[in-house]
Amino acid sequence: MNIILYGYGNMGKEIERLALERGMNVLAHVNTKTGLDKDSLAKADVVLHFATAATVLRAVNQITDARKSIVIGTTGWQSEFATVKSIVQKAGVGMVYSANFSIGVALFHEVVRRAGHLLNSHPQYDAAIFESHHKDKLDAPSGTAVTLAKSLMEVFKRKKEILEGNPKGKIKPDQLQIASLRMGTTVGTHTVRFDSSADTITLMHEAKNRTGFAYGALLAAEWIKGKQGVFTFQDVVDELIKPKE
Repeated sequence: MNIILYGYGNMGKEIERLALERGMNVLAHVNTKTGLDKDSLAKADVVLHFATAATVLRAVNQITDARKSIVIGTTGWQSEFATVKSIVQKAGVGMVYSANFSIGVALFHEVVRRAGHLLNSHPQYDAAIFESHHKDKLDAPSGTAVTLAKSLMEVFKRKKEILEGNPKGKIKPDQLQIASLRMGTTVGTHTVRFDSSADTITLMHEAKNRTGFAYGALLAAEWIKGKQGVFTFQDVVDELIKPKE
């Protein structure tokens, strides 16, 4: 399988390391300033985009023009999602996107949703989300935290609105706060807390390194090859990883 890495930071390097272990051929590392090389793109099966949000739309146009599949792990481009989805569908290619390609995080989503569903009928419990990442992370809150919050609100009905950051005063009962911390080299920790006057339930996922994210991205690349349509990493996990009930 031939892949191109669009963006070559720490994630790109880890993806390349695992890709070579899995027998994949890395055709190119794309500099975000220069864009994709047509010759390399012509030979590729899938392009994995882990760069900046500002490069997503241009990259998608280039990749779909070449009729190649896409995996997008970049965050912060959701305002252009409708445009990207339309481009991919019109081109008849496949795309997998996610704020987080960790299999553990995907399963963590299921745990959080289950807990939210169970506690929804117990109004004494409040909920909040806390996330911490390394000092160089560009977005806050993380895309994973926002996705967790939206997923939780679907089942924890009394929360209707996401509150990002620290409030200046009392928050509304229907606000779900996401607090963020940026420091050091923390890979990524996400904590969901349900609190009552009697007790606290804490659910946490802590990434030890970038290996889990890189592995999931390559799994998504293998899965999307030859498919058409727009999918999330959860679709990949549901088909390949999640235990069948």
